[in-house]
Amino acid sequence: MKKSICVICRQEKKGDKVEDDIYLETMRKIKNKLNIAANNTLVVCKDCLPKADEKRKRFERTIMVWGILMSLLFVMFMLMSPTLLSIFLSIVAIIFFMFIAFLTSYFPNIEKQVERYGGKKGRTNTR
Repeated sequence: MKKSICVICRQEKKGDKVEDDIYLETMRKIKNKLNIAANNTLVVCKDCLPKADEKRKRFERTIMVWGILMSLLFVMFMLMSPTLLSIFLSIVAIIFFMFIAFLTSYFPNIEKQVERYGGKKGRTNTR
């Protein structure tokens, strides 16, 4: 039987399940290939729910800020040199920096939050 581990306090507790997204699925596949997977069920316990909400909001805010900064950087590159090579390099740079921003501040969504906002599983729909 799988253990339910809280992603905040790292203790075995019951709570709201963490949504399996592409990042978590990729990490599980890598760990399975390396034979180091614990195959735990990731949850957020009731005590840590406010912390989890704050971490998720901070993650979404960080991605939004980085997206705006990368858009401005793309426009700046386009104004400096509108050649095909500079467009390609700026797109590669933007993808790289967005990927780094995503990895450094990532926090998974909680399935109850998705249901609370009326969205589909796998996508947050905050109205």
